[in-house]
Amino acid sequence: MDTKSSLPAFSEADIRKVLGTAEGQALLRLLNKDGGALLKKAAQAVKQGDMKTAQELVRPVMESKDAEALIKKINGNRP
Repeated sequence: MDTKSSLPAFSEADIRKVLGTAEGQALLRLLNKDGGALLKKAAQAVKQGDMKTAQELVRPVMESKDAEALIKKINGNRP
């Protein structure tokens, strides 16, 4: 199984910066709608080095209209 990520690498500082924004918090709420089960499964996959599975798990949420709008705002706020 190919475990290489097609997403750009993010540092812990990058993630903290995004999660410190209103948009980042809203995105996190979307990912936690099921009580955090989805994020726990995705985090476990990442911990095992399986980025492909982690991405597949969060893809439906991340491709929602709400998430896409938040991502556009987050990317627009980058320096």
